[in-house]
Parts: sequence; C-alpha cells; structure tokens
Amino acid sequence: MKRPVSKWALLALLFTALLAADQWTKYLAVERLTVVFERGGDETLAARVRGFYAYRHLEPLSTEPYYVWRPVWRMNYVENPGAAWGLFRGHSQFFRNAFFTLVSVAAVAFILHYYRKLRQDQRYLQVALGLVLAGAVGNFVDRLARRYVIDFIEWYWWNRPDIRWPTFNVADSLIVVGVAMLVLHPGSKREAARAPERRGAAAERV
Repeated sequence: MKRPVSKWALLALLFTALLAADQWTKYLAVERLTVVFERGGDETLAARVRGFYAYRHLEPLSTEPYYVWRPVWRMNYVENPGAAWGLFRGHSQFFRNAFFTLVSVAAVAFILHYYRKLRQDQRYLQVALGLVLAGAVGNFVDRLARRYVIDFIEWYWWNRPDIRWPTFNVADSLIVVGVAMLVLHPGSKREAARAPERRGAAAERV
C-alpha cells in the first residue's frame, strides 16, 4: 500500500509552489505594468529577474492599467509601504520595517507551531495553514527586498474604479482564503463535540 504524503512534505510542496506563484505574478506586474525593463535595457530573463529585485519605486514608470474585464477588474501597478488598506503608510520607514518584520516572524512561528500539532489526517487544516504561510512569507520577501509590497489586482464597482476594493496581490489572496478556511473549518464543531467523549474515554482507561 502506498504511503500517504507526510504533512511536512505537503507543507513544503504547497509553500514552494505558492510562494513561487506570488513572486512570479509580481514579476509579471513589473514587466507588463511598468516600463522599467525597457528603460534599463534588460533584455534577457536573467537580467529582468535581477532587476525585479533591484529596482525600486517604479510607480512613476507605470503604464496605463490593463483591463481584464473592464466593468469590474483591472491590473494596476501599486506600491504599498503599509499594511492592508494602507495602514501605517504615514509612519516612518524604520517603524514600518521593524513592525512588519516582528509581525511576519511571529506569524510564521505561530503557524509552524500550530501546524506541528496537527494530526497526519487533518489535510484541510494543513492546506489552510500552508496558504497563510506562503502568503505571509510572500509579502515579507517584498518588504525585505524593497521596503514595500507590490500590489496589482483591482476589483471595483461596475465601471467605477473610484469605488473599489483596496489593490491586492496573490499573497494577500492566499492569506484571506487560508484564514477563511480556518474560520469556516467544518470539523471544528465536531472536534469540540468529541472532546468530552475523548476525555471520558481517557478517564475510564485510568
């Protein structure tokens, strides 16, 4: 019988694939929504990848937004030095860097601590935590490299870009989906209901 994939192997696969997807989509945002590579003369993929992590503050070089579906969805290059909805944008760079570094390290430590306690068969929770971990690290990589996060997805009200959800990226989406999965976990109530039974069984064994 084939041995199931261990929870740590699953986490490694999820984390690697999702982190790569986050960084690749941000690279595409720089490549297709700014003219920095043309200005810098970066023609090869290797040169562009180096430039992706080396170039800073590209909003003045951004192009017009690309409309995926004009009534509600466009791609627009934005640099966010704060958190979601622009929180902490007005604080100093030193404060933001220190704060987000501490938050990111604490979040990763908590996720790994929680993940370590999961049983091998708790795949739903393993996937949810893998999404949150990849999203948190994806944005943290941005902050380490540039001191801001690259956002590019804009959803807005019907033909009204001035009425829109805050611009976000793939890492943000991973965090939101992962947290939603944790909150809506269908087994949480069943686990709570079984807890008294398990305690009773343990007491009988004693």
